[in-house]
Amino acid sequence: MDTIDFSSKKPKEIIEIIGANFESAKAKRDLEKLQSSIKVALEIDTDFFDTHSKAILHYFIGNAWSYIQNIKYPLEEFPLETYELEQQIICLRKAYSLIKECNDKFNTCQILTNLGSLFSHIGRFSEAQEYFNLCLNIDRKFGMAIGNRGFAMYYYARVIFEPTHQFIFMQYARKDLLESQSSNQVYLGAKNAFKSTAIEIEKAYPLDLLNDFKNYGDNYKKLTAKEREYREWCAINRLFINPLNDILTESVVANDYLFTPSMILRFDEKPIFHSLFNQLKQEFVSARFLFYEALNQYKPHFSDKEVVLMDTLDYSVYSFTLEKVKITFRVCYSLFDKIAYFINLYLKLGQNSNRVSFRNIWYKQLNKSNGLNERISTTKNWAMRGLFWLSKDLYETEFDLTIEPEAKEIATIRNFVEHKAFKIVESFNNGWSDKSEIFEIDRSLFYDKTFKLLKLSRSALMYLSFLIYDEERERKKLLGNKLTMPMEFIEIQDDEKI
Repeated sequence: MDTIDFSSKKPKEIIEIIGANFESAKAKRDLEKLQSSIKVALEIDTDFFDTHSKAILHYFIGNAWSYIQNIKYPLEEFPLETYELEQQIICLRKAYSLIKECNDKFNTCQILTNLGSLFSHIGRFSEAQEYFNLCLNIDRKFGMAIGNRGFAMYYYARVIFEPTHQFIFMQYARKDLLESQSSNQVYLGAKNAFKSTAIEIEKAYPLDLLNDFKNYGDNYKKLTAKEREYREWCAINRLFINPLNDILTESVVANDYLFTPSMILRFDEKPIFHSLFNQLKQEFVSARFLFYEALNQYKPHFSDKEVVLMDTLDYSVYSFTLEKVKITFRVCYSLFDKIAYFINLYLKLGQNSNRVSFRNIWYKQLNKSNGLNERISTTKNWAMRGLFWLSKDLYETEFDLTIEPEAKEIATIRNFVEHKAFKIVESFNNGWSDKSEIFEIDRSLFYDKTFKLLKLSRSALMYLSFLIYDEERERKKLLGNKLTMPMEFIEIQDDEKI
């Protein structure tokens, strides 16, 4: 593209020029112009940009990457891993992190809707609902979010194995798809797609059932006040390992029912996978409760009494409550590598179990330069694709590109918490030198990052369960009429969990 002198132009003018170049190249399906326009946009000195202008620039660049993706891969089928998808997510996340501090509801909703659609597209369907909900919390009438949420919910429903739960998803999907028809924000092509999907749902279920939204009542009635408050908090924050909690927050979803299906094993194989999933799930729910306790601890714990600590005049804080948050952080981060260990065994990938991590499990010989393992790259398992893309939210030295802007900082925190020196402060002391012997972080900021990990690990466990269900369906198809011997497991009762 022609060289443009931006030196005398204001941020708004620069953004308008960049946006016009992107749209012009899109209309002409000019791949080269799109790529060169992105290069120009990335080279702009944004030091004099205000926060809102930076957000819109990232948003426009993200859109440009989506145009390239659509030109290079025009069909629904696309490679598991593409640079264009990575860049879209990075740009949109950067845009959202900036624009949420600004008073721009429309563009905030646009960005969140795009993120929701993108996450559904890559198999992170649980988190997609979160983005749509964030948007609709800002503007309940945002038509494209309503329609795309219903669209994503429809595809989410197709991985759910429990018929009643699948039906509830279809109910709410249809409700959103139909509601989007009355919005003047939704363009005609999208309206038609949403309408045809609603019709597909109506073909599968009677209309009287689809229109009958149940009142599930109060399942908290018999609980103590403390347990009720805890379960309400989990449901509202969508932290139950239960897909229904992605669309509902009523008491009916206040349980961690999602588990693994019956599995087909050779006669000489140990039935280890249910046990492994038990442990992953127990660690998560325990971490979740510890975090909840920490959030609701308003006075010193008796175990902190008579513990002699010195005030070093740096606003640092120490308590059993904060240790609970640190434990939550540690446990949630550790779950990802344990999931990789599980996947290696379950899919019989044959990787070195002592070197497996959540970032490298997907690649031949655990090395990204060797390319994706064929078992992974050719998968039609949507949840497996979702787990692969979720792994890109984590940082490892060998994997410098992540799609989560905070990934490197979170990895650094984990390193300091586990191996070095880590300190939580009430406020930063600007008088201290900025050295790295001790990692300092504000209390509320550390809580936010821990909550992010809690949500991410919950999604990972959900995808792992769905991965297994889909895989077992395929194994049963391959098995045909061959004889199998069932091995029944019974559910561990609550009163046995001491």
